[in-house]
Amino acid sequence: MSDITAPPRPWAPVHGEPYRPVPYRPERMPADESLTRAAELRRRMDERRTVRRFSADPVPEQVLKDAIACAATAPSGAHQQPWTFVLVKDPEVRHRIREAAENEERISYDGRLGEEWLAALRPLGTDAVKSHMTDAPALVVVFQQRYWLGEDGTKRKHYYVDESVGIAVGMLLSALHLSGLAALVHTPSPMRFLGEVLGRPENEKAFAVIPVGYPADDCEVPDLVRKSMDQVLVEV
Repeated sequence: MSDITAPPRPWAPVHGEPYRPVPYRPERMPADESLTRAAELRRRMDERRTVRRFSADPVPEQVLKDAIACAATAPSGAHQQPWTFVLVKDPEVRHRIREAAENEERISYDGRLGEEWLAALRPLGTDAVKSHMTDAPALVVVFQQRYWLGEDGTKRKHYYVDESVGIAVGMLLSALHLSGLAALVHTPSPMRFLGEVLGRPENEKAFAVIPVGYPADDCEVPDLVRKSMDQVLVEV
């Protein structure tokens, strides 16, 4: 188990240094084991659903931290790792985030989204009420670091920030699901209030709020159908 509670070592983006490779020789997995694992992973991931009704039951904190550690292994532009994951458990802070998010969502649903977008959302049964933010026992708020900011105010540009953070969030959702938890990606717009509520520095911009927990006993999800393989895969 990784110890992500240990004091972090100082880190800064590397610029201009020569390429210094190290050996990478993972043991090759036998083909039959690879096929078995891939099939099982496909089956388990096909069970993943976005959940909006959460149980208030607590979840093991280490499971959340290990899932975040998995997300932090994501590839990133120039290996600059432009992400911050804020784990929010305090009920009062979650209430403040929900209140601010619902204020923005009411404006959106009352006209800012436009009818075409509202029509696309209608089969999902969503609205401006975001009870999942206070029902779920934890929120993971993901911030993208638009640039690196040193303690002395030094700034260095980050590259492919949207792509890098998006990949990390996908890995986080997978890790949470495979660990037995449910999650929801919420992106209220605008999201500036998240940085203000959580006291984040100027170089960080909110990317998503992810409630995490167990599904409620009466949880329901939309009756959706995923695209088939022949609709998503092109072989050349």
